[in-house]
Amino acid sequence: MNSLPKPTGNRILVVDDLPANVQLLVRMLAVRGHRPESVNSGAEALVAARLNPPDLILLDINMPGMDGFEVCKQLKADAQLRDIPVLFVSAVHESVNKVKAFGLGAVDYVTKPFQLEEVFARVETHLQLRQLRQQLATHNRQLEQVVAERTQELETAYRDVQELSRIQGEFLSMILHEMRTPAHGLLGLIQLLLLLCPASSRRTRYSEMFAQTQGRLIGLFEDVSLIGQVDAYARERTLTCSCADVFAQVLAELPGVLVSLVGVELLRTGETDGSLALCVRALKTTMQLAQVFSLDKQVLRLDARMEGPYLCLTLELDSLSLSDAQAHGFFAIATTVRAASEAESLGLAPAVAHHILRGLGGDLTLVKETGNRGSLQARLKRRVGAQAASGATL
Repeated sequence: MNSLPKPTGNRILVVDDLPANVQLLVRMLAVRGHRPESVNSGAEALVAARLNPPDLILLDINMPGMDGFEVCKQLKADAQLRDIPVLFVSAVHESVNKVKAFGLGAVDYVTKPFQLEEVFARVETHLQLRQLRQQLATHNRQLEQVVAERTQELETAYRDVQELSRIQGEFLSMILHEMRTPAHGLLGLIQLLLLLCPASSRRTRYSEMFAQTQGRLIGLFEDVSLIGQVDAYARERTLTCSCADVFAQVLAELPGVLVSLVGVELLRTGETDGSLALCVRALKTTMQLAQVFSLDKQVLRLDARMEGPYLCLTLELDSLSLSDAQAHGFFAIATTVRAASEAESLGLAPAVAHHILRGLGGDLTLVKETGNRGSLQARLKRRVGAQAASGATL
């Protein structure tokens, strides 16, 4: 075990009105390698300490004029001197004086007649402790400086990321705008060519293929546009919408689906972060995904509950053929799992729904259980106590 650092050459102020005590203590401290100074009164002690603060003060209590208690009190009231260790040396043995001394901030109390080795041992101990406290204070200041520098770097990096995100969003919006016009022109031309073809089973098949492709392409444009909206919201965090409005609109957009609700009272009141359009899109896609992984495509079971500030929605699945690893990475943008699963028809929509909920401070996870069973779990931040603005009912 490492020993404490040994102080050398410390300045020690000896305060005593008896010359014999002063000489004895000064000689002892000098022999031990310290630099002792002495004064004979409390007033002189305060002047000496303020002119050149010592590393430790040996202070007598009973002195004419200003006693040691008053000296200690004034030392501790001075911001420049309060950290100097004060060790009382007194002929008074009463406990009340010791209690008063420690109450005023003294670090130790030695009674006269004293043993030199005892005094020296206590002096050395408190000088070592002072040195360690000073080292700790220096370390803390350095640590605070490092933390401040790192915080400034992080704030700068965050502003840079925010600016980059804004530029990317604007660029993405511009690209989408430039792509929509030729894409719609091309889709219109193909549709016109199909109409000019004579009716046949082949034309019908091609028309169906075109309708699917057209829907996927338009949906892709919408999905990419929504990602930009989510990124903008994540920077601003200003919008909220009614839970009742969200679920009423989702159910209205899925007219052929019967949803069995558990915890419906949580969906009737309160607000959630995000715009109505974003929340509806995310939860509609979540329910469509639950349809894909369910044997009964027309009936879904939705369990709503609160977990802290989050409204947690769980949809049970009974036709999830994915592995646990595939389910874990299902919402990654670049994954091939979605395209190779029953969710292929949804295209990028599940990843967009996941991005929306994450951007709104929530989450969307696909959980694999035993066999083909599993669950979809969506989380939204809910502001409890707020009422639905439009009075929508479920």
